[in-house]
Amino acid sequence: MKIVVALGVLVLVVAPAFAHHSSSAVYDRDSVVETEGEITEVQWVNPHVRFKVRGPGPDGRERVWDIESNSVSVVSRFGLTADLVKVGTHVKIAGNGGRVRDDIMWINNMLLPSGEEVLFGSGIPARWSQRTIGTDTRTAVATDASGKLGLFRVWTNITSPPTFWGDSKALPLTPAAAATRAAFDPVKNDPTRNCAPKGMPYVMEQPYPIEFVQRGDVIELRLEEYDTVRRIALSPAAAAQARNEPRVGTSTGRFDGKTLVVETRGADYKFLNYTGVPLSAATRYDERFTLGADGSLLEYELTITDPATFTAPVTLHKKWEWRPGEQVKPYNCRR
Repeated sequence: MKIVVALGVLVLVVAPAFAHHSSSAVYDRDSVVETEGEITEVQWVNPHVRFKVRGPGPDGRERVWDIESNSVSVVSRFGLTADLVKVGTHVKIAGNGGRVRDDIMWINNMLLPSGEEVLFGSGIPARWSQRTIGTDTRTAVATDASGKLGLFRVWTNITSPPTFWGDSKALPLTPAAAATRAAFDPVKNDPTRNCAPKGMPYVMEQPYPIEFVQRGDVIELRLEEYDTVRRIALSPAAAAQARNEPRVGTSTGRFDGKTLVVETRGADYKFLNYTGVPLSAATRYDERFTLGADGSLLEYELTITDPATFTAPVTLHKKWEWRPGEQVKPYNCRR
């Protein structure tokens, strides 16, 4: 039986409030609004699948709702394609309403004409139907008993962005950096607005697969988000072949047993993440990618040093796991 699925589903391991912009600043996570109507537009693109629904608002007046969901990179891993929901379909929807606007929604539930209900997030309960849909198509986590694969394969993220950043209130900010963050508007000043790509270190939070590829004395670290490639030189002679975009800086590396140690300097990206913490051109990034004993896990440690922003170095951690068959897919961000 073919399962018809709408425009988004589980966010893998990343909560929607932290997917690309701080949508918790836009949507009220403590409220649920509900409406029904006809889909009038579909945009199946990264960084967020969007569509419009003509239906009544909380005051009973008809309006065209702007509906937001997760990225194509997320929904595609649940077997979803752009032709699954078409303009003209009558649906019932529920989700988090806007903090300021009353015609926007981050969707949690959608009831289709078939009576099937799509759940648009991890842990969201069914609202109208016991026939829920959306299936994780990824393979199970596997080990590398032979040890032959090493680092060079595709790794699946298992650390959500908020966990990666930790408690933002605990960051050891200088007075100047704290003032800059306080003045930051997450809606107006979103650093990824209009598909502006992330740089270091923001891009390392990305919730999609990554891949390490060795090309002589250069390691390519391919990240799905924004189709980012970081090149790491393993020798001085490889420096010319390891040039990167300025937003991710210049990286050199070496192996320490099962750990790839990377030093990155000269990145010109000006943001730590979505919270408005500034970074200077003198920021240093020291990274360690360490294989687990059975080859199923890759652990990551990132230490950020920037005296203009932090009174002490900041260290972050995340993990990836090996799911055979995963791929780093084209991102093709569209405004």
